Amino acid sequence: MDWGDYRPYVPVEDGPMEDMDPKAARREFDHRMATKDERLAVLAALVEANGLRLGTDDEALDALEAWYRAEVEPDPDHVDTAAHLFFDSEGGKRPRPVWIAVAYDLGLQLGETIIARAPGLSWTFYSSRKGSRDVSHQHAVIMGFTNVRNKRYNADPFRFAVGVGGSHLSGSDKHGDFRQYVDFAVSCA
Repeated sequence: MDWGDYRPYVPVEDGPMEDMDPKAARREFDHRMATKDERLAVLAALVEANGLRLGTDDEALDALEAWYRAEVEPDPDHVDTAAHLFFDSEGGKRPRPVWIAVAYDLGLQLGETIIARAPGLSWTFYSSRKGSRDVSHQHAVIMGFTNVRNKRYNADPFRFAVGVGGSHLSGSDKHGDFRQYVDFAVSCA
């Protein structure tokens, strides 16, 4: 694994977005959107240093997922007892913090791929009536879906990317998740 000049995203607010004051969560969302192109360039440099290219086509998605699964490492100091929130399994393994940062960047790439394939969709600051009981509350999500009944339906590519890493570390050998996620979101657009 060649890390090159990789540097993780630095948030402007501390803590999980769903627990932040709404104004702080909005500032964090605005910062994430303002730095989106920079983060995608950082991700592109990282994957290029490892022999891949960043793209929105199926071949690039498959290669990106295969690379992520091959390289993601568990956090040796942390077995998440609430892993089901990210990984759909009790006691799942959590990626090392640097890999959670990479998953953040992967989430941006997945989101941008969805938007490129379905231009009516966009990044949105999601505010749920359920508050922090909704896992996407105050997160940056993709919205604008019209082929679904629930007009508040959203896709959270950050949570998805972390979940793919955690599922892999917990023993799942399933492949094709990135492409399936993108295809499903586009089909709902």
